[in-house]
Amino acid sequence: MKLKFLYFVLALASAGLIWLSFSAGMFSGVENMSEDILLPARPVSGDVVIITIDDESINRIGQWPWPRKVFADAFLKINNQAPLALGLDVIFAEPSRVGSADDQYLADALKQLKYPIVMPVESENLLLNYNAPSRATRLLYPLEIFRQKNVSLGHANIITDKDGVVRRIPWQIQTSGILPELYDSFAYATVEQSGKEILNKESLWSIDKIAFAAPTGVIRRIPFWRVMEQDVGSMLANKILFVGVFTADLHDAKPTPMAKEKDMPGVEIQASIANMLLMNYRLKTLSGVATFVWILLAAFIPAIFFFFFKRSRVAVVLSVVLGAVYFFAIVFLFQYGISVNLIHISLAWILSTIVLFGYRHFVAERERRGLKNVFSKYASKEVVSEILKDPGRVKLGGEEKEITIFFSDIRSFTTWSEQTTPKKLVSILNRYFTAMSEEVLNNGGVLDKYIGDAIMAFWGAPIGDPEQADKAITASLSMLEKLKKLNVELKAEGEPEIKIGIGLFTGPAVVGNVGSEKRFNYTAIGDTVNVGSRLEGLTKEYNVQLVIGETTKNRAKGSYNFKFLASAAVKGRVEPINIYTIEV
Repeated sequence: MKLKFLYFVLALASAGLIWLSFSAGMFSGVENMSEDILLPARPVSGDVVIITIDDESINRIGQWPWPRKVFADAFLKINNQAPLALGLDVIFAEPSRVGSADDQYLADALKQLKYPIVMPVESENLLLNYNAPSRATRLLYPLEIFRQKNVSLGHANIITDKDGVVRRIPWQIQTSGILPELYDSFAYATVEQSGKEILNKESLWSIDKIAFAAPTGVIRRIPFWRVMEQDVGSMLANKILFVGVFTADLHDAKPTPMAKEKDMPGVEIQASIANMLLMNYRLKTLSGVATFVWILLAAFIPAIFFFFFKRSRVAVVLSVVLGAVYFFAIVFLFQYGISVNLIHISLAWILSTIVLFGYRHFVAERERRGLKNVFSKYASKEVVSEILKDPGRVKLGGEEKEITIFFSDIRSFTTWSEQTTPKKLVSILNRYFTAMSEEVLNNGGVLDKYIGDAIMAFWGAPIGDPEQADKAITASLSMLEKLKKLNVELKAEGEPEIKIGIGLFTGPAVVGNVGSEKRFNYTAIGDTVNVGSRLEGLTKEYNVQLVIGETTKNRAKGSYNFKFLASAAVKGRVEPINIYTIEV
């Protein structure tokens, strides 16, 4: 039992190892990949439209960067379509290449806009902080001339993981200095300026995962040139607009979890974040405490299986089934915006199961296998099974037990063997031993040994048995019945009949492995064994097939037709022993 409690110690050790791995950020790359696979594709909001600065627009309008007047004219044209807000994902951080008049033209146009506009700021050196706004040591701002009353600012920083994939965003960044400035993310600021309600604001942390809903190309796009040259008013009215670069030459695209083989332009990533806010999609990482509890349970529950189930296969199968349950639970939680660490939770139950199985196989079951190897040769499957339920009850080195000893012997074996060829003799003995031994095993006895033509067996060890006397008597009577049938067969074959004598006696004996270091046998020794052997010999003197000692008779619970034979003197005993037989 003490060894079984080590299952829980090993499970806790496995959980601790996995938690250390999780805390150290190991397997984060694999975890990111697994989350990418689990991220579900979902509908996108029709309220978000991207005005793309694509190759076709550059070819029609002119070389990039465009004069600020191009943007001003487009914004003024959009003014009549009443969009909810416009996020311009282009930083006008330097004066126009065509002169200050160009900047002034855009500044004047911005004053005329009836809709709010959001311009980006960007940190060139962002210090990530998971418990508060991330720190920006230096920000890149739009020119002061553009920072007007109806123009808001939002930071356009996103986080690229080590594998180059965009998965996270700092919702807020703060500048350093005596009077720090706080900026919401560009997409958040744009949605907020539109007047659309952002649900579950409290679920947004300083840094969180982006709940992408679709790969690139799903959110509606309108080329910039169409806004300038065509009537697209119905496509822009009451929409949240994002304007940004959509050409590969400007290198503003990154891979995302939804489609790593096809990069998503930066402005589309911002539009996807806005879609996340509008559709109330979230991908919140499960808290550290909850993750720890899950890892602990994932490692601990297999220990319960191994503790209660004797068969390792059952415990392993149950652990695998539980692992599948974890997987589907994690997938389910992903659908509801909770990101659970699949890799470490899976590693917790896998490692725990492997360690527990190895411990049971190489340590805990070593004793069981040894017992099974010993007793399967002498005892019935039922007895072996009972032994293996609690191997601690069996001491192979020897212990005193009350047993019922059995001896049987063939009468006139020497004369019979002289009349039969050795080959035939062995064949008949094998048939005889098989028939007799079956009754020992069928009645829960331990077949000790064959001594020439004799059989030695006992009941009551290695597991105590209150019905040992009855089982020994039943086995003996069944042997005599089987012997009748065997003799009929032998007579038909022209062979002499077999006659036997059986002795039964109950008493204390030392039972265990007896022999040398290289060769030993599980057997019983002591006065009880000697008396049992002597009682078998008395069957000749009293001309009966079965002699039972009084101790066996007194412990028998069944109804038998006992017949008193005598109070017989037994060699090695001072006091005579009352002996009986059973009349059939």
